[in-house]
Amino acid sequence: MTVIQDMKPADACGAGINCCSSVASSETSIDESFACAKPSCTGDVVCKPNYCENWEVNFDHCKQVNIEFENVKYTVRKFNFQERKFVTKEILHGINGAFRAGELTAIMGPSGSGKSTLLNVMTGFRATGVTGTIRVNGEPISTNSPSFRELSCYIHQDDLLRPLMSVGETMMLAAHLKLGFNTSKEYKQNLIKHILTLLGLEHRYNVFAAKLSGGQKKRLAIALELISNPPVLFLDEPTTGLDSSSCSQCVSLLKKLASLGHTIVCTIHQPSALIFEMFDKLYTVVDGNCIYQGPVRELIPFLEGQDLVCPSYHNPADFLLEIAVGEHDRDLVKLVNAANKKYHEDTDNQQINVQCLLSKIKDNEACSKIASNLKRFPAAISKLTAFDYVKPAADDVSLEEMKTLNARAATNAMMDDSDNEVGSAARTKSNDRYTAYKAVRTEQASFIMQYFLLLNRIFICARRNYFLLLARLMSHIVIGLIFGYLYMNVGDKATTVLGNYVYLYGSILLLVYTGKMAVVLTFPLEIGMLTREHFNRWYGLTPYFLSLLSFEIPFQSICTVLYTVISVYLTGNNADESFRIYYFIILAVLASLSAQAWGFFVGATLPTKLAVFVGPILAVLFSIFGFCTRYIDITPIFRWMWHISYFRAGFHGALNAIYGLERPFLSCPNDTMYCHFRSPKVFLNYMMISDVNMADCVTLMVVVMAVMHTLTLITLWHKLNKR
Repeated sequence: MTVIQDMKPADACGAGINCCSSVASSETSIDESFACAKPSCTGDVVCKPNYCENWEVNFDHCKQVNIEFENVKYTVRKFNFQERKFVTKEILHGINGAFRAGELTAIMGPSGSGKSTLLNVMTGFRATGVTGTIRVNGEPISTNSPSFRELSCYIHQDDLLRPLMSVGETMMLAAHLKLGFNTSKEYKQNLIKHILTLLGLEHRYNVFAAKLSGGQKKRLAIALELISNPPVLFLDEPTTGLDSSSCSQCVSLLKKLASLGHTIVCTIHQPSALIFEMFDKLYTVVDGNCIYQGPVRELIPFLEGQDLVCPSYHNPADFLLEIAVGEHDRDLVKLVNAANKKYHEDTDNQQINVQCLLSKIKDNEACSKIASNLKRFPAAISKLTAFDYVKPAADDVSLEEMKTLNARAATNAMMDDSDNEVGSAARTKSNDRYTAYKAVRTEQASFIMQYFLLLNRIFICARRNYFLLLARLMSHIVIGLIFGYLYMNVGDKATTVLGNYVYLYGSILLLVYTGKMAVVLTFPLEIGMLTREHFNRWYGLTPYFLSLLSFEIPFQSICTVLYTVISVYLTGNNADESFRIYYFIILAVLASLSAQAWGFFVGATLPTKLAVFVGPILAVLFSIFGFCTRYIDITPIFRWMWHISYFRAGFHGALNAIYGLERPFLSCPNDTMYCHFRSPKVFLNYMMISDVNMADCVTLMVVVMAVMHTLTLITLWHKLNKR
């Protein structure tokens, strides 16, 4: 087999896929403006590096990352209610292995065997309870460290995509976040076009993610991470839920990415024989132990050596899973020991075979010049360690390679001298491209740009899912009209003070519920996408949270103002001084925003079903303080809730705004003999709220908002960083 690939000097004008190649005409294809003009490179003119024309070269220049792990264990500690104590369970039992650059590795095993756990450990998604040594290119490293996170990305099993954004919009947003704004928009557009072309999604550019098929969603999830060109890609069961054709396309794509130098590791449950043969390496996990690791082609001989013969015309993957679940009288301990022995033998033979191959090349006179040129390509030599060798005899090492080199030596010898200068210039340009690409890849969007990009995404999704926002607006308007009709003209009469009291209480209660329940499901619905994007270093948590508040706070304030303006006008509460209405609107807005802050916290803290139950309970619990309940009538053990009740602060503040602040006597109808509440002070004294301080009410609600938003941010940070 051939292990030395043809190495050609990078063409200064283009390599890989042509960005100007035509695609099938479709109204959903990439816009023609993305096409770039191919520069002319003639004479001694040095062309400006064209990333559009050399995107595949750039991806091939990704850092070669080889991951090795030794004696990795993972334990969990849970409370056992039957035994009434904490118990520790070991899920991974000291496994060893390696994932090499340029290889597509499949982690196989039956359900509950620990394959997803191993993937989570290797990605750093799980860090607590993990012991053992993990090395990257021979250097020990923590998978939870920022340096390792920059080298890898983790694509989850679920299709966690924004359904209301098109493929192109999603890709451009990811490009802005990952590449920053020091990179030109033209480069980003060309890069996006080439990635989508590579993945076969160029004709779906303007299609919403919700309308993509299952296979296309998987490929789009991969495309989003390829923008930053990570050397290592981890995928959790990328073929789950796909038909056989989509599975084959997905694995073929991963195979192609591996051929470009990436380290691809994915879990898979039970592949077909065709898909099984596409993988380079196989890592089989059973009950937290490895029973085989190595090339797919060596699986059958390995099993035969353990007296486990695969029947003819039987899928090797099915046979392996049958062994894993306990069929065919297998001995698990014997398989684990044999797998560990094979791993250590292959590791030793690999280094010996590489050195033997290089010595053969140096000893051959026709290849001496090529051997010297190899020194100029250290990356190519490092790739040699990634190839597998099937234990060749000492005298037969790389015989096919020697014949190939001898055949080409005569042709290449005459061209080498003339190509030296051209090759040097090409290498210089290639290095310039590589340096520029690395610089682009490592510079992410700044904090403020992340905030504006995420805020723009919220506006795009809100505009397309306008029904929910329209329902919130219309509900406030309609209920404002209903309340105004039910309590019409109760605000300026002494005989209707209690009716106006009920209106004010109902208004605050309505605004508290609409403010809280409208957002209580925000984080339960977003947490999956937020976890994926945050874990893969798209953006920080703070700009995401601030962008969300920048949309929700103004919108809820607008809804509150619409309701209060309509209902206040119909109830006649605007007949007196206008400043009272301004106070009432401000207090109503603050009460609604305080409840909204509580809604965010409840949604971020509790599971979905529990959050929609606890949210209203908390609203009712706080609403009982202040409505027909005097402070002296409250049981002393619950008086602390009276002091922190934002509902009480908003309601008492609204009453003081309407009937306090030295309001003159109310009008008493001529046909009424006696108006007990003609003086607003009498009513406030009767309700024992005559000593309300407006500044204290406002301060309490502002403090509640600040504290609850801070607790929400801390809760989200804990969820996203809990490993």
